[in-house]
Amino acid sequence: MQQTPKVLIVDDEDRIRELLTDTLSALGYQTFSTRDGKEALTFLKQHRIDLVIADIRMPKFDGISLLKVVKKEKPDLPVLIITGYDFNYAMDKALEGGADGFLAKPFRIGKIEELMKNVLGIKTEPLGKTKSPRKVLVAEDDSTLRKMFVETLTSLDYVPTGVENGEKALDLINTKDFDLLITDIKMPKMDGITLVKTMKKNKNKIPVIMVTGYPKDYPPQKALSEGADGYLAKPFGVDKIDELMRNLLDEREEVKS
Repeated sequence: MQQTPKVLIVDDEDRIRELLTDTLSALGYQTFSTRDGKEALTFLKQHRIDLVIADIRMPKFDGISLLKVVKKEKPDLPVLIITGYDFNYAMDKALEGGADGFLAKPFRIGKIEELMKNVLGIKTEPLGKTKSPRKVLVAEDDSTLRKMFVETLTSLDYVPTGVENGEKALDLINTKDFDLLITDIKMPKMDGITLVKTMKKNKNKIPVIMVTGYPKDYPPQKALSEGADGYLAKPFGVDKIDELMRNLLDEREEVKS
């Protein structure tokens, strides 16, 4: 039986590090993280790791320096390098240092997972079974949360569109095709409850996940009774939203077939 691959994420940017760690964990990898190359080297001396994913620009000890030491001390340990700067220069340096793969930010998690599977020798699904990315509409009035939602869903290989209220969400639902709606409950102009009721009245059957930061005011039973197919209370992890979305979308596919 194949063991769960252990992956070390090395990135000084908290948001990127946490997003990669949470997303890869949701995909079934055992993930760990450090903030720079020196921390990573200390970690590698104490733990067995199957793959290192390192940002190229970090303080104290950058990704290329880390790559060179790893390849000298552990030549069989695969290293993937990621960067958001000067693509050609970074790629040349990474490949020159012995990197097993290279990606420029921003990237879809599907791309990095494809690279990971290649270097780890994991068989991938035949192309004929590959599904087209699911389109997800996100209605959230908090611009920071909306941006985080879009980034997270993009990393999970969905195609998200973000809007700031129920009115804009309804306009898009009436003119474009979506596979799923994620909506906050409290929003200006048109809240999530009114949005879902209007959708159901118009006989739009796409699944709906309601999210809220006020679970005492809007418990799961109330949201589900108002037409939601799924419910999450903020804050929640990437694995929770990913699992709920997959379940709802798989159920929809079964009904269609």
